[in-house]
Amino acid sequence: MGEIYETLTIFESTGLLLRDFFISHDSYTLKAAYSALDTNASTLTEQEWLEAEYDFNALFVGPQTLKAPPFASVYLEEDALVMGKSTLSIREFMANIGLSINHVNNIPDDHISCVLELAVLLSANARISAEYQIVMTRYVIEYIAMWVPAYIEKIHINAQTVTLKNVAERLSFWLDELNTRVSI
Repeated sequence: MGEIYETLTIFESTGLLLRDFFISHDSYTLKAAYSALDTNASTLTEQEWLEAEYDFNALFVGPQTLKAPPFASVYLEEDALVMGKSTLSIREFMANIGLSINHVNNIPDDHISCVLELAVLLSANARISAEYQIVMTRYVIEYIAMWVPAYIEKIHINAQTVTLKNVAERLSFWLDELNTRVSI
């Protein structure tokens, strides 16, 4: 799987750009990630960038209650807690296919950035192996489809800037394409 990232499709590359956006950790990485996603990003003023960063933090980072938590467990668990049983379940799913999350960034396995990267990895491998197509289909139907639409909806409802609404729209289109690839 090492060289797989050298032959990504546009769909898969977009998935990684979305991953980069959601894992942004400061204004520089946020701006770089959004600029890679949207060619019109260069027209944003400094004030619009500040507003987008504030919106990003309010939605996904904190310190207040997150308006659109980027963790599957919040949507899949009755208690809506981070690092719930569903987090351990996805960790086990990945272990069963020989993968694990690099915990350098201290991000739970069910963070949207990890979810997107795994979907891209499975998609890239599914092009060359029917076994991976089966795994990807299961991952999308049993996991992604169960919570990412609600996550996108929370972004749509709570985003205060066009920038974040655009990202929600891009994620929605990307998810539609992913669903098409597994025939949902």
